[in-house]
Amino acid sequence: MSVRYNSVMQLTSSSSLSETDERRLLNDFSYEFGWTPSDRLEVPAIEEVSSIHLVVEHGLENQAVISFLKKPHHELSAEEQRGLLSISYNNLVDWHVQIQSDQVIYTFNRFYPFQMTRREYISKDNLDFLTSEVFQQIIEDRQNSNLPCLDDALIETISFWKRNLSAELGSENITNKELSSLFNAIIFVRAVEDNYRSALLRSNSNVRIDNQVLLQAVREMDSGETFSGVIRQALNMLEQHNISQELIDFPALEAFNPLNRELLFDLIRDFYKIKHAKPYEYDFSLMSKHALSRIYEKYTSVLKRVESDQLSLLTTLPEESNNRALGSIYTPQFIARFFSRYLREQVSHYQFRRLKTLEPSVGSGIFLRTLLEYQCDLTQEGVTTELIKQAFNNVVGVDIDPNACHATILSLSLLHLVLTNQLPLKLNIHNCEAITYYQEQANIRSGFNAVISNPPFISLGDQAEEVREQLSKFIGNHGRGKLDYYLAFLKIALDALEPGGYGLFIIPHGFLVNANSGGIRKLLISEAWIRCIVDLSGVKVFPEVDTYVVLLIFQKKFRLNPEPKAMIAQCRALVSEAFHAVLEDRETDTKMYTTFKVNQSAFNEDTWPLLPPSVWSIHQKLKSLPKISNFMDIKVGVQTGSNKVFIFDEKAVPTEEIDIFIPYLPDKEMLPYSVPKTPSQYLFYPYRHGRRLSSDYISKNFPKTWKLIAKQQEILNKRSAVQKNQIEWWQLERPRHDYIKMPKILTPHLVIRPRFSLDLTGQYGVIRSPVILPKRINARNILDGETLNEGVSDEEISKELLKYFVAILNSTVCYRYISENANRYGGGYTMLEPKRLQDTPVPDPKLVAPKILNRLISLVDIRLEAKGKNMIEIEEEIDNIVSNLYGLTRDEAMSYQIKHDS
Repeated sequence: MSVRYNSVMQLTSSSSLSETDERRLLNDFSYEFGWTPSDRLEVPAIEEVSSIHLVVEHGLENQAVISFLKKPHHELSAEEQRGLLSISYNNLVDWHVQIQSDQVIYTFNRFYPFQMTRREYISKDNLDFLTSEVFQQIIEDRQNSNLPCLDDALIETISFWKRNLSAELGSENITNKELSSLFNAIIFVRAVEDNYRSALLRSNSNVRIDNQVLLQAVREMDSGETFSGVIRQALNMLEQHNISQELIDFPALEAFNPLNRELLFDLIRDFYKIKHAKPYEYDFSLMSKHALSRIYEKYTSVLKRVESDQLSLLTTLPEESNNRALGSIYTPQFIARFFSRYLREQVSHYQFRRLKTLEPSVGSGIFLRTLLEYQCDLTQEGVTTELIKQAFNNVVGVDIDPNACHATILSLSLLHLVLTNQLPLKLNIHNCEAITYYQEQANIRSGFNAVISNPPFISLGDQAEEVREQLSKFIGNHGRGKLDYYLAFLKIALDALEPGGYGLFIIPHGFLVNANSGGIRKLLISEAWIRCIVDLSGVKVFPEVDTYVVLLIFQKKFRLNPEPKAMIAQCRALVSEAFHAVLEDRETDTKMYTTFKVNQSAFNEDTWPLLPPSVWSIHQKLKSLPKISNFMDIKVGVQTGSNKVFIFDEKAVPTEEIDIFIPYLPDKEMLPYSVPKTPSQYLFYPYRHGRRLSSDYISKNFPKTWKLIAKQQEILNKRSAVQKNQIEWWQLERPRHDYIKMPKILTPHLVIRPRFSLDLTGQYGVIRSPVILPKRINARNILDGETLNEGVSDEEISKELLKYFVAILNSTVCYRYISENANRYGGGYTMLEPKRLQDTPVPDPKLVAPKILNRLISLVDIRLEAKGKNMIEIEEEIDNIVSNLYGLTRDEAMSYQIKHDS
């Protein structure tokens, strides 16, 4: 009998297996069919149906629960089927795979009435339908759902009761502290209750508890009993007598003493039956193992929303707004799993289980909790109660938000309870600002094997003044310009790690290229090796914000020779597959992701563009050329302070007053090479011959326009420049009148392909987008004199120079260099900023042979008038000429072609 078939037969047998045999068979099954097991679940309530439930993952994002059935699926009652699917649902896993001796059933558990997604028969000679590859094919078909995810259902229930309790008791009497204490207490007691029940069932004890202990405590309330008394009574029934205030804030619960028993009963009942997913009931013993880490992450994220003048707990979601000053963003679970598995792959099992780990921005504790789940995996040999306690003692979390710390304490405490049937005596979770904690704790230095974090992304504009001062002082000589708050966490990690320790961070993509992070980049490579960077800027990791990220893993230097190479992953899709390639130390190149290795010397550059070795060598060749700033000035467009007021659609402009407007070119209408023949919008521009017109002159000579602007005076008065008396209420904030009407090259601020437009007549105005102009020196000093005819004016020479550089900038070689060294946005977009464009290497026009230069300029003239297929042919010839000017060989030019999305 084959190993594959034997494992299936024994796992689906009704006879009991020893713990050793069961572990061996599960390992055989996972290996033979390509699954990655992440946990083994015990669900005593349905042991007669199935006693073996394996949580598996195919990729780090796609999970399933596999149950091995003891009896045929068609013999299961509706209650037994619901009990099975509840296992996956309560673990926030959408897919349940049920295997019996002769068939496999794949079910999507968020559709009711329940129905099989796919059933396949298996036999000794046909077991392929059990493979993870088949699972991948099944989940690729989009599934319709009519039930919410578990976390959404729970958050909605909490949000519902938050509103109703505030209305019942008066929002002036209920603050965030009381509300968070209430929901934390309910979740905690429910988790203790369900875990207690499961423990009794596992022990085969004759003792049974009421199915709904907390509800029973409400039913038995005396007339004078308080809500905190109900909580204590329920805990006593569950043999938990000395609960610390870190877990339940009993004094804060007194705010809910006025609630009558009927209302409390309705409240508590909603934490048993899932209100918005009627087939299911909450099983916090299952949720506490994995799902609560994700639920608490979202829960804590909502705790950090602003409501009036204080932090709000779970307000109506459409009414919430993000508190930018806190900088916290929901962390996807698959990243937490990737970091944990990366650490597991880098050290021995003995070291991994004993890691000392710091999380300086703990949030809901998702990183620490996920790491502890891996360290304390009961499916692995050698995991004892003492080792579990040691692992929990070895983690330290810090957060400035008390709600985040409380949620972390609850989450980790419940995990400890699930793993050991005991609550931890003490957890090292500290409510403190990270820099302050670091400065006050001398033992933090070189005290940790790992520092893991999704630090707050707080830009300078969102930082309080005292935070700016503290940050600037802490970063010291390693910072310059406008410092982002997350940079401090990288410095903390470098100091906190012992030699050989790992830092694992989610950080903005801008860290790789921005000047303000250059000092920390240099500090990092001086003290650590870069071990891995995963570029997720092409993937929307955080849907609620416009921040695009990379995963940075570094190792503090110690004696090691030779120094390790860094693994780089660039993801356009299939993130989980890219993660697996990294974990397997495998270099690969696909349309969806690329992984490759680079030497540590690649990080000695001013920026880290993450280039494979072949492309990196081309970059070095290009960097030997002069920068475009030697020849051109790169500025920005107009800053109005209120685009809605000052930009007019063409039909809204008074025809007889067109002289007080200039054509406006929005980013979306910019094209490669040419500008539109006719404008669709106009910009109010009260300047003539470089001088601003007076309000009296405008109101007298352009009365219709003045009337339109005056209607918006209230809006315009709110601009900060007006309030600071820097401009009058009707003026543009920064008109750029000294150059905006000159011949120039324009480009959008965000681009997915080169769209440098040539505005030879200087007619168009732009808002904030880059503006590229010839330097204010004699253009004859830039272009070779042999190319110029006698009598050609300086203005015409400047236009020739613009044509030369519009060809360079629109070329695939130049644009790829720009995009590799600029900030990335989702969907392949690149942010073009003047400071970054200034460093673009370009062929020196003075060194271009006159014949080639004239041909290139004439091609631009032809391209400006070309249409259809002819445009593509001309651009290909321009590309070939520019590649030669850059000194690239044919093979280099071919390998350097950038891949554009259609």
